[in-house]
Amino acid sequence: MMTPIFLILGITIIGVLVSIVWRFSSHRHELPCPAWLHTLVEMDNPFTKVHHAGEIIRLLDVQSGMKVLDAGCGPGRLVLPLAQIVGNQGEITAMDIQHEMLNRVGEKARAVNLNNIRFLNAG
Repeated sequence: MMTPIFLILGITIIGVLVSIVWRFSSHRHELPCPAWLHTLVEMDNPFTKVHHAGEIIRLLDVQSGMKVLDAGCGPGRLVLPLAQIVGNQGEITAMDIQHEMLNRVGEKARAVNLNNIRFLNAG
């Protein structure tokens, strides 16, 4: 039977290997983040405040009623908070080249009843 420490170590090693392979592959070819990694993309970077969704949105100075384009929106880390800020008078266009990422944004928007998001598949 596998002890918890070996399980955690194994998962960590697999994660590191996937990250290394992804890093080298993305330098040779322009690759979008796979949709199955959406959870990692949605998380704020714990090591820098500048990459937190709230800080990015604060720096953008988005106001109620604005129209905003999130090009390369991924799973919608910024789209939903932006949609709440611009309100029903504004509009967010969530654009991505991956249909799966746009589906993820749509699911999250429906879950919180946001109707001011337009989806644009750029792929």
